[in-house]
Amino acid sequence: MGTITEALNRYEEEFAFARQLILPEEDRAKYTSAKWAGGFRWFRSPNVVCLEKYRLLARRQRLGDEPATG
Repeated sequence: MGTITEALNRYEEEFAFARQLILPEEDRAKYTSAKWAGGFRWFRSPNVVCLEKYRLLARRQRLGDEPATG
């Protein structure tokens, strides 16, 4: 079991393709008025971490669960 930083890095690697398809949160308001309804989202700024993602990874780490690959 690693640190939460290592878990975040693994998560980012797993979802690299999704980031190519989905707009970052900073740009969503420019192109759509739809509110975020859950699911995958990401932020371009390196100092911002989606709170839902952090909580998911922290819970997995606490429970010893391995992240699902897809």
